[in-house]
Formats: sequence, structure tokens, C-alpha cells
Amino acid sequence: MERMTTGSKINSAADDAAGLVISKGIEVQTRGTSVAKSNAQQGINLLQTAEGNLAVMQDNFMRIRDLTLQAMNGGQTDDQLQAMQEEATARLAEIDRIATGAKFNTFDLFGGATHDSADETVTLQIGTGSDGATNTIEISDVFNDAHVSTLTGQATFTSAFVGTDLADMQTQLDQLDVAINEISSRRGTIGAVSNRLDSAIEQLDTQYENLSAANSRITDADIATESSNYIKNQILQQASASLLTQANQQPNIALSLI
Repeated sequence: MERMTTGSKINSAADDAAGLVISKGIEVQTRGTSVAKSNAQQGINLLQTAEGNLAVMQDNFMRIRDLTLQAMNGGQTDDQLQAMQEEATARLAEIDRIATGAKFNTFDLFGGATHDSADETVTLQIGTGSDGATNTIEISDVFNDAHVSTLTGQATFTSAFVGTDLADMQTQLDQLDVAINEISSRRGTIGAVSNRLDSAIEQLDTQYENLSAANSRITDADIATESSNYIKNQILQQASASLLTQANQQPNIALSLI
């Protein structure tokens, strides 16, 4: 009755001491696998958030590059160059704003206002154990400082078109290419790590399913078998009661003959 009611064939250590020990060991792994999967999924969300911000920054750099190429073309008036310069300056300010304000939860994706992520490494716990080599994934070169000065490699990068000679604008173009390539490299790393995390999640799903099945075989009651045993015992109990009733009637029959 207890096994059928609870659905478990181990309701106390006395039911199966060895089975209980094995079951709890598997349960530790199962729960850890579930948490590890959640960690991996959170890691993917973190990377997607970072890439989204990097993509916007890259679009701004590419627009500034277009403006620089346009400014390098002869026949522009100072008013036209000034208009292009103002747009480029505004886009540079927007890139710095994103680098300062981009967050995932409360984590500064690119160092925030302090620019303190010159070599930021984020470690994801995607396994159930303590061995870092087999249970963690490290993400580096993604969350480093992403302000304009860092991406271009120039302490004070500016897009100056008015009164600027061609050689200076060519230098600006090269520095913009450095920034665009740096962002492309970071996005490539994000893609590679995201694919790795997807693979880790698939492995964790398989592990969780197999561990759950193993634990079920140890702890779950076989309701069909338990029901069969219950009915058998009921029949035996009823038969015993019937026999006892008949046995109790035997002396009365003998007495009635006297």
C-alpha cells in the first residue's frame, strides 16, 4: 500500500539501503546537470547580449568609414565636410556610450565607465564537478574594453574632415579598419563559443535523461507488480479468514451431535 501510494519502492533506508545510497548519488548528478544546463543557457544569453551591442558599434564604425571615404573625395565644401564630421563625431560618442553602459544583469559587458576590462575572462560552470578542465568554459577576448580609443588603438581618436589633409584622413581610415576588424574578431569568438555551448547543452540533456532513467529504475515502484502482489495478498487474506471461520465452526458441529 505504501509503495503504491507514494510511487516509490524506497520509502526509507530500511527498504533498500544500497539502493538509497546509489539513488542519492545519481540525484546529486541529476540536479547538478540541471543547474549546469541553466548556466550554459545563461552563457549563451550573455554572449548574445554582447554581440548585439558589438554589432551596433560595428555598424557605427562602418558608417564613419563611409563618411571618411566621402570626405577624402575632392570637391567638398567646408560646410559639407563639417556636416559629415558632426555625424562621425556623434557616432563615435554613441560607440563610447554603448561601451560604458552595456550590461548583462549588473555585469559591465565592456568594463563600464572605468574601462577596467583590459583583459576580461568570464568562466562558465557547465559541468557538475569541481575540475575546471572538464567542467568549465572560459570566454576571453570578448568582454575587453570596447571604447573607441581601445578599439582603434589611439588614445584620442577623432574623425576630423574640415581643414584635414588627405594623408591624415587616410590614417584615420586605417585606424577605423583596425576597430572594425577587432569587433569582427570578437564576434567570431562569440559565435564559436555559442556553438560550443549549444553542444554542451545537448550533452547535458542526454546526461540528464539517462541519469533520470537510471534513478527511476532504482527508486520507482512498479505499480503493475505492486498491484498484482496486493491483490494476491488480499485473496490469501480472505482465504485465510474463510478457513479460520470454518475451523471455528468445527467444535460447534461436534457439540451439536452430543
